[in-house]
Amino acid sequence: MAHITEEHLHHMAKRHHATMAKLDGIRTRLGGITHRFIGTIEVGGAAWVGGALEGRTSGASLGPMPYNLGIGAVFLTVGHLNLANRAGGPDYSDHFNNLGNGFIGSYLAAVGYAWGKKWKDTGKLSGNHSWSQAYGGPNQAEMGPPPHAAP
Repeated sequence: MAHITEEHLHHMAKRHHATMAKLDGIRTRLGGITHRFIGTIEVGGAAWVGGALEGRTSGASLGPMPYNLGIGAVFLTVGHLNLANRAGGPDYSDHFNNLGNGFIGSYLAAVGYAWGKKWKDTGKLSGNHSWSQAYGGPNQAEMGPPPHAAP
């Protein structure tokens, strides 16, 4: 039978503490990578859904606000005001902010596409452009298909 001395116990406790500290460092690094990866997926997914919604509705709006811009604004409001947090529960604000950024990004990409197309066609950087109808609304056929539309 082996005799475990106080010195051995102290050494084992010290090694255990060092191992746990390394494990905590790995968890922290992986947690940061995972958090950023999920954020990228959320923003990209919301941008894709916003573009699909815009394509499905032909750029329609609810009043002066396009659907993807309105949905993005709602998600950002919920995220920035911490409305999705419960007392003592998980914090979902970052997820709502990511989704809101994706929807607003889809709107801005559509507006930028239309603006650039109009600039190319007219040769003028400024001009008559509608912020509420990214592709020009009813006369969308004049603007050409959106960048995410099938040929």
